Amino acid sequence: MKKKRHIFLTLWLATTGAIGIATAQTADYAAFLREVAARSPQLAAAEKEHTASVRQLRTGLAPDDPSVALEYYFVGETRYELAFEQAFDFPTVYHQRNKISKLGISKAEQEHRTAQRAVMGEVSDAYLRLVYATERIEIFSRRRDALRQAVELYRKGIENGSTTLIELRNAGMLLTEAADNLAVAEAEHAEAALALAQLNGGTAIAAQGYPTFAFSGTRDEFVQAALAADYELEAAAIDTLIARRTLKLSRQAWLPKLTVGYKVEIEGHKGTNALLAGISLPLWQNIGSTRAAKAARDAAEARHEAVATQAEARLKALYERFRILSSTLATRQTAHASDNYPQLIEKAIKGGELTAIDALLALSEWYALSDNLTTLKYEVAQAGAAMALCLL
Repeated sequence: MKKKRHIFLTLWLATTGAIGIATAQTADYAAFLREVAARSPQLAAAEKEHTASVRQLRTGLAPDDPSVALEYYFVGETRYELAFEQAFDFPTVYHQRNKISKLGISKAEQEHRTAQRAVMGEVSDAYLRLVYATERIEIFSRRRDALRQAVELYRKGIENGSTTLIELRNAGMLLTEAADNLAVAEAEHAEAALALAQLNGGTAIAAQGYPTFAFSGTRDEFVQAALAADYELEAAAIDTLIARRTLKLSRQAWLPKLTVGYKVEIEGHKGTNALLAGISLPLWQNIGSTRAAKAARDAAEARHEAVATQAEARLKALYERFRILSSTLATRQTAHASDNYPQLIEKAIKGGELTAIDALLALSEWYALSDNLTTLKYEVAQAGAAMALCLL
């Protein structure tokens, strides 16, 4: 029994202090996200797409191109005609088109802000995954190293008859599990580090611990503040305004176009001048356009309402998630700080109440619980970062 106690004590001493609470924090998380996102190729592409969208929305607002025609007749005496024509829509049509263009530019601005926030969200997600993987690597590394020592002690115990093969196999399986978990955590760390470096313009970023999030006010106050800063919701609202303007434009499209021009006819040494004025009758091209515009308006209004209710429900759920998980984490951290479970196992071993293999299994469960605490910290950080992004 003394040798088995020695095995456990060696294991426990190697693992004491393995689970800790990271204290390093980012000084200003919002500034950190903006700084990294500004160096990302994704945001650079979004900037160019925004510029292209705005320029596209500013085209097509001028009147139709003028037309110039020259008619030359092959007759005995020189004869030709020169005509210049310009068509115009009614002034109200240009007014509506300009209003729609300005609304489109406003929507493009909201979409650009949404793209900026999305890139910042990618940065946040990669960084939090990096911190999470870093903490798990520390846990699994210590557990693996301790179990390696335990397996070696069990192997020696078999040689002198103080342990059994099944105890060695059980310890070996725990070691395999710890090694597998460590490999997964290392892979996740590499993936997060590479993703974050790519977003940072190719420069790696080291994990500095989780940022701290604190939100004042009630749930409804948070929801209202987040809705006011919801760029997707604002874009949906602008869509309804564009659809209403488009409906007005479709009704005015039934007004005839105006055509003015000048014409000169030369025959020999004689010339004749003429002025041209006319209208075009929109009989066929606009059939069904007003009904289509009404349907588009109804669809835009319905979509705006759906986006608003969906956003409100999502924000309420996000607030509740952060509140519940934060409360749970605070309780868990307090309990974990005063957790003396390893000491209790040691005492049970010394009193002959627990075998070494049972102690290994019990300590394995304690490690699993500690890993759950690490996951809970990660979930709280994710929820807090999501809430912070909603307010940027």
